[in-house]
Amino acid sequence: MKPLQYIKSKVIDFYSQNPPVARQIMHTQSVASFTAIISPADEMMEIAAWLHDIGCPIAVEKYGTNKPPYQETEGKILVHKWLDNNINFTEEEVNWLADVVGGHHQLAEARRLDFMPLYEADLIVNLFEGSYPPEDAQRFVDSGAVITPIGRELFKTLFNCSI
Repeated sequence: MKPLQYIKSKVIDFYSQNPPVARQIMHTQSVASFTAIISPADEMMEIAAWLHDIGCPIAVEKYGTNKPPYQETEGKILVHKWLDNNINFTEEEVNWLADVVGGHHQLAEARRLDFMPLYEADLIVNLFEGSYPPEDAQRFVDSGAVITPIGRELFKTLFNCSI
């Protein structure tokens, strides 16, 4: 099985086994789709998008919340559990994916690890889902949290941001 297909299947199965967070599949698929629009032909970025929130169910179970620090910590552990010794991924790829999942809400990490397309895609979906008020879209653009050319165009088009 190809790596992206493997991850999609694993993530969908994982969420469907946990009914309280099964709706997470829609969020994850939306983030992965926007990631692919912002960064076409970057399979590792899309894989990271599929994995980005896998720590949520465990964080809710362990801590009663899926707040970013908890989901990032648990997600990073889960990436290693799922992907270490997997023939589809090199050690370097597993480490990068784990680091991305472990820092996907952190702008500094998005820049350091070069996953801005995923970071921007997650902002877009979180804005649509109401995790942030709509007026935050312009603040994200103005603060430098949206830097890719396609991400900036999406913010302009979807949220009427001035670029």
